[in-house]
Amino acid sequence: MDWSKIKTILIIALLLANLVLGYEVYKQKAAIRDNSYSENFQRTTLNLLEKEGIELDPKVELKKESLNSLRVQYENLNEEEINQRFFENEALLQQKTLSLLRLVFDEENLSVYDGRRLSYENKIPVGEEKITEEEAEEIALNFLKKRSFSTKDLKLISSKVWNKGYEFTYKEVYAGTLVETTYTKFKVDKTGVHKFDRLWLEVVEPSERQTPMISPEKALLNLLDKKEAQGRKVMRLEPCYYFNPSQQGYIEDISRAQQGRAIPAWRIQLDGGEEIIVDTLS
Repeated sequence: MDWSKIKTILIIALLLANLVLGYEVYKQKAAIRDNSYSENFQRTTLNLLEKEGIELDPKVELKKESLNSLRVQYENLNEEEINQRFFENEALLQQKTLSLLRLVFDEENLSVYDGRRLSYENKIPVGEEKITEEEAEEIALNFLKKRSFSTKDLKLISSKVWNKGYEFTYKEVYAGTLVETTYTKFKVDKTGVHKFDRLWLEVVEPSERQTPMISPEKALLNLLDKKEAQGRKVMRLEPCYYFNPSQQGYIEDISRAQQGRAIPAWRIQLDGGEEIIVDTLS
C-alpha cells in the first residue's frame, strides 16, 4: 500500500474521530442545557406561584447570576481579647466550658457560645426619652467601633421601634453581596446598648472561578413548599453567600464547625421581612 493511500485513510479516520467526539460534546451540552431561563418556564413559574397566592413585587428582576464561592471561618475571639475589648480587662470569669464562656462586670455580661456567637446584655434601666433612628444607629455603630469591630462590612436589614429606642438587625456583606446566615443585632435607646448579639464570618479566601447559580425561577419554585410563603409577596430576590455547616461534613457536631465554604445562593425576602435561602444545590 502506497503512502498516499495510508495518508488518506488516516485523514478519514481523524475526521470520523472528530465527528464522534463532536457528537458526544453536543449530547453533553444538550443534557445540561437549562431551559429554566426560557420565557415559557418563567410564565409557568409565575402561574404556579399565583395559584398559591404568591406574587412578586414589580421591582424583582429575574436574571441569570453567578458568584465565586468563599472559604470562610467564624469570627472567634479568645477570653483575653473579649475581656479587653468589652470590659478593659475588668470582667470576672463566671463560667467556662467547651461550649460556653461567660464574663460579668457590674450590670454587664457577655456570653460566647461554641466559641463564635456573642451575646451581650447591659441591665441598665430602659430609657424614658425618645430617640431618633439616626441617633440610635450612631450609638450602635459606636459600640462596635469602641470594641474594635469593623463597621464597613455591615448592611442594615431591619429596623424596628423598641420601647423609646430601636431594634436593629445587620448582616455581613462581602464585595457588595450579603453573607448568610450572619447577623449583628442591637437593642438601643438613649441610655445606650441594652442587648447585642452577633454571629459573624471572616472571609479567608475567595475561589478563583465563579459558580453558576440555578435560575431565579427555579429558586422561586421552592416557595411552593413553604407554608410561610403562601399568600405573601416577594419583595426581594438577590444572590447571596450561604454557609451551612451541615453541608460541610459536620453533621455529627455542627456546633464544632468553625470553617468551611460559603456557596452561592438565592435570598428571597417576603413582605413581612422573613427570608428564605435557596442554595445552588436545591
